[in-house]
Amino acid sequence: MADKIQKGGLMQPCLISALDRLIHERRSIRKYKPDLPSEEWILSMVRCAQMAPSPSNSQPVRFFRIASAQIRNQLNQAIETGHDWFLKQHQNLGAGKRIRNWINAYFRYSDFMLHAPVLFAVGTQNPLSGFAHQMIDAGIMKQDFRHDTDMNLSVGLSLSHFLLKAQELGLGACILTAPLVFIHQADQKKPVEHILNIEDAVIKCFITVGFADEKPAQCSKDAVEKFYRVI
Repeated sequence: MADKIQKGGLMQPCLISALDRLIHERRSIRKYKPDLPSEEWILSMVRCAQMAPSPSNSQPVRFFRIASAQIRNQLNQAIETGHDWFLKQHQNLGAGKRIRNWINAYFRYSDFMLHAPVLFAVGTQNPLSGFAHQMIDAGIMKQDFRHDTDMNLSVGLSLSHFLLKAQELGLGACILTAPLVFIHQADQKKPVEHILNIEDAVIKCFITVGFADEKPAQCSKDAVEKFYRVI
């Protein structure tokens, strides 16, 4: 099907595939209808996320669906406590209105997730496998300087699969990391893994899913020339 894409600030005609449409039309959704997606749909998104590549097929990514009202309430309390901590720090430092607005904005971006029909925490499992880990076990390397990079790449690839499947099913989704910052400052002795009763993984982000109750406009994107170059 003929369509147009941006090229150097101009719209140029091209052929857009079904995959292109999913990518171009996807938006971060923060407002949802109360309807719960079917278990079959949820599992289909998880299966797509599971198929993402990872170093040496180590498959370190884990999705934890947060269905417990008690755990959601604990997350809510921790986020609110962290929000209060940031506001007090802001007041003590006299950091200005702009910083206070940022704190409040990201609190709102965090708070909505607790009302989403489906909420996941996404992380990576330990111990790890892969080439670098094998070299450490053999005593050839002392530490894996790429540990966080490889784990974050694995999470990102799984999330990309998850988001595209959600888009194909007509669902909205949003990835969040700001809640982790608020939760960390609420009580550094009780990390998010403690609240979630998780001992074998490190949480990297949250992701919400549901039927969209908003239609956000497309965010502006840089020209391809800024994103890509040949060296």
